[in-house]
Amino acid sequence: MREFLNLWKALTYAFAKYGNKKRISGGVPYIIHPVRVAMILRAAGFSDFKNPNLIVAALFHDLLEDTDLSFEDLRQEYGIQVASIVKELSKPEECNKDDWLNSFDSASKEAKIIKIADRIDNLLDMKSTGWSVERQKKYATQGLIILEKCGEINPELAIKLEETIDHVLKNL
Repeated sequence: MREFLNLWKALTYAFAKYGNKKRISGGVPYIIHPVRVAMILRAAGFSDFKNPNLIVAALFHDLLEDTDLSFEDLRQEYGIQVASIVKELSKPEECNKDDWLNSFDSASKEAKIIKIADRIDNLLDMKSTGWSVERQKKYATQGLIILEKCGEINPELAIKLEETIDHVLKNL
């Protein structure tokens, strides 16, 4: 029961921290994205009982990058492992996106798993974002870097990412 209460607390925390932030796509509350990432992980067999830090980090994966929450605040609230995973998933401002994605070959197992699920969700949601065809193509193509750097960590998620990339690129 403690694991469920931790997930419940984390979900409430994520709702509060993402606040009124909206997705680019249709003004949907931003919290929908990290919840869907956690759902993708659940569908791939991960659970809050066996992998509590993974699911919590999935809920928080954009907090450091997209809110004013600090690493230290997250560490104090949820521990060093969750905070460290979230930090790995936060692109440094000065870093080029392709270079940052290429650095994932040295990322933790948890960060790689979440990054794959994150890209799957973003690619599935991309059509409704109003992005140009060129931007959609670039984003899907960057998914191939994620597949290369992270795919070996979970073949089931890798296959889903590859299928999603192929679908996006064929339907542009």
